[in-house]
Amino acid sequence: MKKAAKYMGIVAVVIAGLFLSLYFNNAIGTPKSKIEKDARISHKIEPSWQVAKSTTDTISAMLFYDENLSNYVFSIYENRKGLSFGYFFRSGGSANVENEGIAEYKAEGHQEKAYLSMNKQQVVKIEIDKGNTVEIINIDHTKPFAVILPVGLGAIKIYDIDGNVLPTIPQTL
Repeated sequence: MKKAAKYMGIVAVVIAGLFLSLYFNNAIGTPKSKIEKDARISHKIEPSWQVAKSTTDTISAMLFYDENLSNYVFSIYENRKGLSFGYFFRSGGSANVENEGIAEYKAEGHQEKAYLSMNKQQVVKIEIDKGNTVEIINIDHTKPFAVILPVGLGAIKIYDIDGNVLPTIPQTL
């Protein structure tokens, strides 16, 4: 019995050491379910602000904004490849690109792009032409949006309320 307790103690110390090693080497991030909360705390975002967000298994993009649509903050998290758990902050702030147009963020090493906009251009839909089929993502033209799409999915066109195709503003992370 004494021997079993000794081995249990050694196993507990090894597990604790492994956990601490992962934590201090930045291999443990924020769980998917707590990304928004983490971003609100990190950027000191008021609880009254709304959020437009999109999250996949590799990237999370959020655009927080006040009720007047006059102030905003974006936040992008990534789920790193390799030995890591959770999502890690990659970029954020208010670069004014999202206010002027449609910001297109591409993280190096990821096969997805995040599209963020305060939607002053009144985007109503995103059309993805896959060759044989066309997928349409409807957007509320009165609200900001965040959408993540895979790279190489097909030709992507973003339309405003008048049917005009809008350009994106490429950003690197």
